[in-house]
Amino acid sequence: MKTLLFFIFLPFSNFCFSQSFDDEKVAAVNFITRMYNASPFEGTKQLENDDKNYSIVAVSLTKTNQNSEPTYYSKALSKAQVAAEQGFAEPTIKFEMLFMQDSKENKKVTYVFLCETLSDFVVKTIKKKAFDGARIIAAPTNKYLITVVTLENAKYTSATMRDKAANMKAKQMTNILLNGSVISSDAVIKTEETDKAVNISNTEIVKENSMGFINGLELLKSLEINSNQTTYIYYSKI
Repeated sequence: MKTLLFFIFLPFSNFCFSQSFDDEKVAAVNFITRMYNASPFEGTKQLENDDKNYSIVAVSLTKTNQNSEPTYYSKALSKAQVAAEQGFAEPTIKFEMLFMQDSKENKKVTYVFLCETLSDFVVKTIKKKAFDGARIIAAPTNKYLITVVTLENAKYTSATMRDKAANMKAKQMTNILLNGSVISSDAVIKTEETDKAVNISNTEIVKENSMGFINGLELLKSLEINSNQTTYIYYSKI
């Protein structure tokens, strides 16, 4: 049994500004800082600016004399990861600390993180280079299996039928990645006799034998990246 693995590694560091999300980072940080100072919050929030969406997580810790700055950061990051997955209702795979605010009055320190949800990361990747199939994404704390299926809308009589077909294809692609498969083909010649002539057509039937059972594959998002097509993104934690 052959197992094929395709890894997308995400760079990560525990230091402020060590990882860049895009070339407009300074403007993004200024915008997020301004919005947070205007209305401080705890937990998760989506901010929009110039057609860009930012996923933000803010967490606060009570300061003690026993903890050092790296210890505070480590605790804040762990707390932010839990808050992000609960708040955004999906895995979050990138975290970058934007700024820290220290309050001497209540002895609390607040960390504000910019993060990226799994669906945003996959959609951005597809838009750069479209693909169908199963991949494994290695994030700093977890690994996720994602499967992308794109179907032509016109080939299906209803959205329900298209959804079912996408689910079956996603399971098939995932099974091939994890368990391998054997592909064979049979050539079939069909003849149709009419009053005028005998029509002969060739049809190739492709058979694929694979082993394994796919469990826990969930629909992450469906959207139309290209016109007249629907792209389905499934995922599972591994």
